Amino acid sequence: FRTKNGAENNEVKEQLGKKLIEGVEAEGTRTTITIPAGDIGNERPIEIVSERWYSPELQLVVMSRHSDPRNGETTYKLTNINRTEPVKSLFEVPPGYTVKEMQFPGPAVAPLPRRKANPE
Repeated sequence: FRTKNGAENNEVKEQLGKKLIEGVEAEGTRTTITIPAGDIGNERPIEIVSERWYSPELQLVVMSRHSDPRNGETTYKLTNINRTEPVKSLFEVPPGYTVKEMQFPGPAVAPLPRRKANPE
């Protein structure tokens, strides 16, 4: 994020350690960006905080939170995480299933006439 004068904003990253989210261990990181007073017409400094909880086991973000006083707070969280094997029948071909080749009709318009290879 750059301010109107092009200076880099103050960004602080911190490791939050590990915690269980919906029964999955995740590693947290918090990033705080401070926009100094006056940089974008603001009277006071603005703090934008982003939290990200990543599960190395599942290889995805299980929760994130973004808070910006200009736009409010957004939270994303996986819920009802179920790591059991799915029922085998979900991957079986249903009884009575058959594959049929589909017949496509010919073109709806007549083909264009061919031109002679060596017009004279």
